[in-house]
Amino acid sequence: MAYIKHTSTLARQPLALFGLCLSVTANASLLDLDDPGIAERCELQLGWQQPRSDHSATTLKTAATCNQGQWEWHLGFEHQHLSVEDQADSSNSEQQTELGIKLPLHVGTGPWQSALAMNLQHHHQDHHPISAEVLGIMGYQMAELDLRLYSNLGFYQHAAQSPQLIAGVAIALAPSADQQWVGEIYRKAPEAHAYRLAYQWLLKRQLQLEFSLGNDLKGNAQQFGADITFFFG
Repeated sequence: MAYIKHTSTLARQPLALFGLCLSVTANASLLDLDDPGIAERCELQLGWQQPRSDHSATTLKTAATCNQGQWEWHLGFEHQHLSVEDQADSSNSEQQTELGIKLPLHVGTGPWQSALAMNLQHHHQDHHPISAEVLGIMGYQMAELDLRLYSNLGFYQHAAQSPQLIAGVAIALAPSADQQWVGEIYRKAPEAHAYRLAYQWLLKRQLQLEFSLGNDLKGNAQQFGADITFFFG
């Protein structure tokens, strides 16, 4: 999550008002695509995800995000309880910690925004625990339609494995100043092509609720999610 930096030029538009709380990083939201906005305040997010087919395979996430002048940092932790078929070496869970930064590349007052995100991840149960992710993020705001488009393009590198392409597009529609619908399609791995739909509800700029439903494009791997974000400062 993050607050969009230049809200004054679009202050009359519902999307610009809700744009203060658009999803920014995959680690600070259950959404997988990053938005180019930079946080203006500190945020604390708690999230939950669960596959429809296996109620035991639950994922819990927490993340903190803060602004450092013209850029932001985030620190996140994820705990995943594995399904029976995915368990190995007597371990029924996996943990991951992530530290990341986001730098704005285009800070004009026009409809275009862009940013660069860099994340380091530590996989606690892995023999080669460190991985890296670099993303270029581009966004375009259609204020007259209360519509926002953004895309991600980058790569993921884990140990000596070949880099994996990360790509996706998203659309966000804000019918009012405190509600937003988001749809995204993304590729996180060679065989992982998926989509996600989410509803976000902002309460007095202090609290946001998000509910999501995702699925694989080639199969039936539905996943439900919910998270809550608190804003400080």
